[in-house]
Amino acid sequence: MNQEEFEKIWHDDSTFVVCHTSGSTGKPKEIKLPKKFMRESADRTNKFFDISKDSRLHTCLDFKYIASKMMTVRADEAGCLLTSETPASKPLGEIGKEEIIDLLSVVPAQMEWILDSEKRWEGIRNILIGGSAIPASIRRRTAISGYNAWETYGMTETASHIALRKVDDSEVSFKTLDGIDVKVNEEGCLVVIMPDGGEFITNDLAELTGVNEFKILGRADDCVISGGIKIIPEELEQLLGPFVTFDYCLSSIPDKKWGEKLVLVVEIPDDSYDVALVQEAVGVRLRQFRKILDLGVKSPKEVICLPEIPRTANGKIDRKSLRAILVTKN
Repeated sequence: MNQEEFEKIWHDDSTFVVCHTSGSTGKPKEIKLPKKFMRESADRTNKFFDISKDSRLHTCLDFKYIASKMMTVRADEAGCLLTSETPASKPLGEIGKEEIIDLLSVVPAQMEWILDSEKRWEGIRNILIGGSAIPASIRRRTAISGYNAWETYGMTETASHIALRKVDDSEVSFKTLDGIDVKVNEEGCLVVIMPDGGEFITNDLAELTGVNEFKILGRADDCVISGGIKIIPEELEQLLGPFVTFDYCLSSIPDKKWGEKLVLVVEIPDDSYDVALVQEAVGVRLRQFRKILDLGVKSPKEVICLPEIPRTANGKIDRKSLRAILVTKN
């Protein structure tokens, strides 16, 4: 789906838009989002970024996803210009470095390309990075890049993001947009409370850090129980960032002693690396990690190298498929 096709859907007589969830926790689901609900979401974002009729929005994402759909709604609500491009891993090819873009929408892999590019897009005022968690290496580079970038938190069911956090060295928590409240239920999962009182119970384990401020610790169904201790892989992955230079994630394999043994999975995409040397080098860094952070059982027990870490269509780590691969290998 492209911009023109979605604009026709947006301006038709229907009161809702058919969308599909990302499928990060299973098969994508079809849902019907009321257009009124989407307009309210767009207005919250426009207010946050001071989007007006004189603004320009630009998306590098496919219009089958809620992110680009909502860029259309934001532009329509503000009466401003929306431009788009064919989604690619190397975006902004036709965008001049001085062109003014008030709000740009990308995924982490596209942000990495922007950081790698020799061109510096001075006219980009704000960047929304969504679709999946930002890897630690990209987060660090973005924080010092000079780009005004924001990490999003939300889902298709909430018509894109309900909270944002600045990608820099000081901002550690998401802050909800106007009218959105959050709480944590008995299971430790984040509950999003919309202005009309409707609630969305997420599968994300969270910690409240202030009034309508929160940190995401990880997904409830990705927890590893090792030696009777609950371990949240995503929480440790953030801490591991300074210690591992390869693309990596945490997972587990069955173990007689621990029940589940936490392992660090490192992606080595070609044959230019000696797997044994990589495992040894990463192992040294892991020992430093254990000593510095004193995590005991909550630290990886083994390093496993794979040519590719499985990911979903929108770039999120496919932890279920990864677990199946590891069980087969071990």
